[in-house]
Amino acid sequence: MFSIPANNANMGGIPTSAPSHNAKSKFQRFRETPAYTMVLNGAFFIAGVAFIQSPLMDMLAPQL
Repeated sequence: MFSIPANNANMGGIPTSAPSHNAKSKFQRFRETPAYTMVLNGAFFIAGVAFIQSPLMDMLAPQL
C-alpha cells in the first residue's frame, strides 16, 4: 500500500527533479563557510539587544 514510487519517468509516481550539476549558488557556497555562522549569530545578538532596549520589552516585563 505504501511503497516507494519508481524513479523511472515512465512508471509514474512522484516526478523526479532535474539532475543536479553540482553548480552551487553564491549563497549556498557562503552558507558552508564559518563566516555565515558568525554573521547569523551577530544578527541574532543585535536583534536581541535591540529588543531588550526597545519599549516593547518594558511593556512585556513586569515592573519590580
